[in-house]
Amino acid sequence: MAAPAQIQIRYIQEEDRILMRMNTVAEEEFRFWLTRRFLTRLWPVLQEALMSSPSVKQHSDYNSRQAIMAFEHERAQSKAAFNHPFRESDHLPLGNDPLLVVKAGFKHQDKGALKLALKDNADKGIELTLTNDLLHLLCKLLDDAAQQSEWKMTALLPSIHEMQTPVAAHQLN
Repeated sequence: MAAPAQIQIRYIQEEDRILMRMNTVAEEEFRFWLTRRFLTRLWPVLQEALMSSPSVKQHSDYNSRQAIMAFEHERAQSKAAFNHPFRESDHLPLGNDPLLVVKAGFKHQDKGALKLALKDNADKGIELTLTNDLLHLLCKLLDDAAQQSEWKMTALLPSIHEMQTPVAAHQLN
């Protein structure tokens, strides 16, 4: 599959689902439905993937890892162009209707990248290779849509402002 060029993620109240649309540099468009149940299962995997970037993993204490992850998240957002309109494509390899994602596969790649497979019940879907920056942007868009949905899901990402409040250290002997 070609590299993602744009991703649009928004909550559709009438469906009570999240619609994820992605177009590629090859001008293909892929559409997916994400349910609350699926997203609840995806959340911990995305959090673990964010915490496994090389710059985050090099720190041993949890607070430092969280702070570095929040910094990477802010840096990725500063490079993104959220104000560009989504470019629709007539080339829809998976069809006009969004695929209902029920399965996901994950594999860590070099330098913090993550290979993410999104599949329906018939194993129809795609595989994406997400750089660390793209992973952060995908997480931000998913987090925003989940918060808009009122599904009462915890935030996927800590903000830098949350990280400024010191957390008491805990130690087990």
